[in-house]
Amino acid sequence: MKKLNFKVQFRICIGILILCFVLALLTKQGWFSNIAWISYGLFFAINPVWPQWVYGDPKMLKLGCRIAGILAIVIGLITRFGV
Repeated sequence: MKKLNFKVQFRICIGILILCFVLALLTKQGWFSNIAWISYGLFFAINPVWPQWVYGDPKMLKLGCRIAGILAIVIGLITRFGV
């Protein structure tokens, strides 16, 4: 299977975020918002990608993407979203 590039992965993540936020509003269940943040973070923690116009050391860029993904997961785990 081909690895996702930044553009495709970002679009998939935004689609999942929108879907989960709409589900949270329709069902009045805040944990859908938490699932959205956790899934977004998992995408970038498992497959760290960055835009093509960002230049730098690939090891540092990969580490930065993974850290950002883990921070998104932490936000999803510790924040209680109310609808």
